[in-house]
Formats: sequence, C-alpha cells, structure tokens
Amino acid sequence: MNVQHLLSKIAILCLALGMFSSRGAVAADHREAPIVDGIAEGDITDVYLFTDPNDATRVVMAMNVNPFSVPAELPSYALSPDLLYQFKIDNTGDAREDIVIQIVADVAGQGQTIRVLGPAASSVTGARNVLLNSSPSAQGAFGNVFGSATGVQAFVGMRDDPFVFDVGQFFRILNGTQDVFRQIGTSYRGRAVRADGTSGVDGFAGFDVTSIAVSLPKSMIRGSTSKVNVWATVSERIADRRGSGRVYSQFERMGQQGFATVFIPKGAPRDAENAEIPEHDVANYSGLIPDALTTTDNDGTGNTIQGRADLLTALGLTTLPNGAPLLLPGSFGNTNKDLLRVALLPDVLRFDLDLAANNPAIGQFGLQSGRRLNDPAIDIALQLLRQLADVHFPVGVTGGGPLGSRAALECSAFPACQDRRVLVVVQGTTFNKPDTQLNDFTIVGNDRAFSNTFPYLATPHPLPGEPGTVGFPVQQ
Repeated sequence: MNVQHLLSKIAILCLALGMFSSRGAVAADHREAPIVDGIAEGDITDVYLFTDPNDATRVVMAMNVNPFSVPAELPSYALSPDLLYQFKIDNTGDAREDIVIQIVADVAGQGQTIRVLGPAASSVTGARNVLLNSSPSAQGAFGNVFGSATGVQAFVGMRDDPFVFDVGQFFRILNGTQDVFRQIGTSYRGRAVRADGTSGVDGFAGFDVTSIAVSLPKSMIRGSTSKVNVWATVSERIADRRGSGRVYSQFERMGQQGFATVFIPKGAPRDAENAEIPEHDVANYSGLIPDALTTTDNDGTGNTIQGRADLLTALGLTTLPNGAPLLLPGSFGNTNKDLLRVALLPDVLRFDLDLAANNPAIGQFGLQSGRRLNDPAIDIALQLLRQLADVHFPVGVTGGGPLGSRAALECSAFPACQDRRVLVVVQGTTFNKPDTQLNDFTIVGNDRAFSNTFPYLATPHPLPGEPGTVGFPVQQ
C-alpha cells in the first residue's frame, strides 16, 4: 500500500478517535440512540456502498437493520410496514439529496412483499419525506433476490452481520479489568494468542441482521462528475392533512461507519443528530471533532508524526506479537490540524463511481470510496489513531509538553494512563485476524464467507440444530 493511498485513508482515523470518547459507544451504529433502540426494525447498524464485483457498470448499496438478531428467533425479524427506508444520493456536492431510492414493505413479518421505488428525484428533501408517486422499479418477496439484472435489482432478507470488532475486550480495557487487546508480558493484561494466530473475539459473530441491498446501473445516479455522496435513512409514517399516508419523518440516518455513535453524546443529542440532515453537519458538529497531529512540533518535545512513530517503535509496539507494524511512515505529511473535520463532515459515504471495484486501497475518495463488506475499518482506524492522535504523555516523553490548547488524550501518568483510551489504541489492532494478515486490508475476518453473487452478504446463521449451526465465539 503506497503513501498516496494512505493519504486518503487518514480520514478513517477520526472514527476511532471518537470511538474512544468518554461519552461511550457500542460500535458501528448497533443500538446507538434511545429512539432507535426501541425500534429495532429502524435501527441502521451499517451502510455499505461499492462497485458490483461482477459488473463494473453497476453499484451496490446495502443497509442493515435489526441489530443482534439471534438465530434462534430467525423467523421473527423483518422490515416494518410503518417505516420508509431510503438511500439518498447527492450527485452535485451540496450534501442535499438529488435522488432517492425508497424501500417499503406491505405487511409485518417475513411474508411481506417489498417494493423498491426509484431512483428518482423526490418532491421534498430533508428530514420530511414523501413516498414517490410511481410504479415500483422492483418488487418481490422477503428473502429473495428480485428485479432486473439490467435495471434495479434488490434483496431484503436475513443475513449474517458483517461487522467485525472485539467489542467485549474494548469495554474491558475501558473499565480496567483488562489493559490491552493482547497480553504483553506480565505487565499488561490481555487475551492470549490462539493456535490460529489470532487473539481477538468478534463480538458480532453469531448474530444476524435484516439486510436491504440494491444493485443498479451507475448511470442512474451519476451527476456531472463521477463523485457522489450517499447516506441511508429510516423514517416513520406521520399523519398528514390529506390523509394520504405518504408522508414520513426521519428518525434514523447513517453515512460513515460509527459517526453518530462515536462523536455525538449519548441520549437526546444522538436522537437529534439522527433526525438531522447532512447539509447542517459542518455547522452542527465541527466542534465535536478533534485536531489531527501534523508534521509540526506542537509542544516543543518533538511531538510530530515522526516523533510518534519513533516512540511506538521504542516501546516495542510496532512488531509482533505485541503490536501491528506501523501503517504510516514517519515522514507522512499532514499540515492541516482540521484534516479530520474536513474528512468526516458532512456525514456521508463518499464514492467515486469510476474507481476500480477490486482496488485494495481503502479511502482513495472519502473514508474508503464507499464501504465494502470486507473493509477492516476498525483495524485501519486503530493503526492510524495510534500514530496521529495527540496524547499528553509524562514530562520528558514525546508529547509530554504543556497541553495549552491541544486536544489530547491524557496519559501523563504513563504507563498507568489516566485515560484508558490510550491503551485501547497502542497495539494498533484488535487481533481478530491472524498476525500474517494484519496489514492485508482486503480481509476483515468475518465469521462467515461473503457470497460471490448479489447481494454479496454472507448467508444468515441458521436456526440452532440446523446444518451449519455454530456456537458463539469462545470469550477466553
């Protein structure tokens, strides 16, 4: 992976930086706000956007809802007929949707028929939504692929949750019952290495989600350039003066993985963010995103990107088994302390329709030019964070100068670290993949193999006792 590719990957760092906020987080967007916690059918866990691996002229969009669906209750999960699910596409660069794709179900339960409307321009933009007045572009039964291979093709049904993260160990580190993801000698408590070369445990393994996937020709969403912004929303039907039942109010949205969960305070503020629109994000949320380290010494101790790389190396955290190899060279150039704000706001998935489908470099445009199913977003974020997020270390250590106006993680009592978020990032990985694969960014380490055909998500975990049943991961 070359430095040019890494320049664009830097944006994903801010996801991790927020993830270790004292506000708390679950991970991705699973159960991340009070209102959506009570409406599982409308709780978006993740959004994906990528070129169809089998047809470079097509783009695939996917959103997952119903987080932590257990295989024992597999038949009970579906979409809600009272909700409007949408992919919103901005192809003019103003963070306002120009095109929408709407998905609705007719009845409750897995006997429902799914209608896909659009892509088309909506008569209303923003948080108030109106059902398109047109015939479906695709229509079919829950659990099946339907539509046209030359036009809009869709799937709504149960699938394995593709998100990978050792969320259990993450919380143990924060609460002080563990120190790092993998044991370091006798001083830092962590998981032991298993025979397969891993030590992490995927906290989302064994769970299913309800997936909505749409494949369509790129020409249907292309604007004057190849670049588009895409986000997903869920809206609830509201009473309108004409009693048409076609008006909805947005209560959930997601663009980049984990943005709301990791940056917005828990409770009412997070519900408010979910009901907001991307064109307001810069004004609303710039103050919640921290500065980035640069090539300029910001405290008189050599606290630069090169200084951080040297410090991590001296601590033995850049060689296995104690840590992942450095992702960025010490000479990596960044002169903009606002880089993270520019990269993350507005909260949308940025996608270049013309980038190759099989390009392994995550983030040539936006975080990772859309988001593919096998992008190991968490490991990339951890590796970047430990090299670029400012930390206030003890006097005499790089980064141990006066805080001043720095936005830094507090670790002036190192190695104890008052702020245990520092311990979360020091190894640069959760070790969910074998050590030989840590820097292979085409592998996420999912518990089930992704499909080679649309909708590409892995098949769901079956009902217990059926062929293919697996137990939940051993928690060590």
